Amino acid sequence: MKRILLAALCIAMLASCQKGKVVVDTEKTPAFTNKNDSLSWALGFSAAQNFASTGVDINREILLQAICATLDSLQQPFTMQQTASMLMELDQRAAMNREQSQKNELNEYTIQEESYFTELMKSNSNVKKSDKGFYYEVLKEGNGRKGETGLVAVFDYKGMFTNGQIFDQTYGNRDAITYVISNDMFPGLFEAFQTMKGGGKYRFYFPYEMAFGARGTQDVPPYSTVIYEIELHEVRDL
Repeated sequence: MKRILLAALCIAMLASCQKGKVVVDTEKTPAFTNKNDSLSWALGFSAAQNFASTGVDINREILLQAICATLDSLQQPFTMQQTASMLMELDQRAAMNREQSQKNELNEYTIQEESYFTELMKSNSNVKKSDKGFYYEVLKEGNGRKGETGLVAVFDYKGMFTNGQIFDQTYGNRDAITYVISNDMFPGLFEAFQTMKGGGKYRFYFPYEMAFGARGTQDVPPYSTVIYEIELHEVRDL
């Protein structure tokens, strides 16, 4: 049974919409003979993404019939006002679906993260939980100046995912970093420096909300729990 792809259906319909039934062979490789053919595919791809993003169960037959009728300038079953009202309802339903999808995704990541930290505390008695919401392990206690907002921290670090994969580090890549302890840092790192003293080395476990959040970065996916090993060489005045 042939798989019906919405994007392919839209492209074929836009390219050769005629009165009567539209038959689409989705297994056939599309032929791009000119620039308009390529633009038609791009338009269909964009339209399909928009359809899918609504989360609404689209009746594809009626959808294609509506596009064909409109391209052929046929009589519409609804007035412009009725259509506008239905499109507004579609926007509202799409917004509700996106919100629910985000809630489901957040709940899934939260459960996974809670499970990870529960197992971490069970398996490593050296890990402590900070009242700020992150977890940490003292690898080497420092005896220098304590980190505070506005002071300068000189440090090396290694950033890892929970599977041990390193996504960033200074070691072997660049010199130790000299940076003012401030809320310009991501929340967990800002709090971490105020936990340490110069000369110390800690391993920090940051929940996603204390790291790079729901957006992530170029190197860190959204909702990622991250681990940072920080070697604080010195804390000094600005």
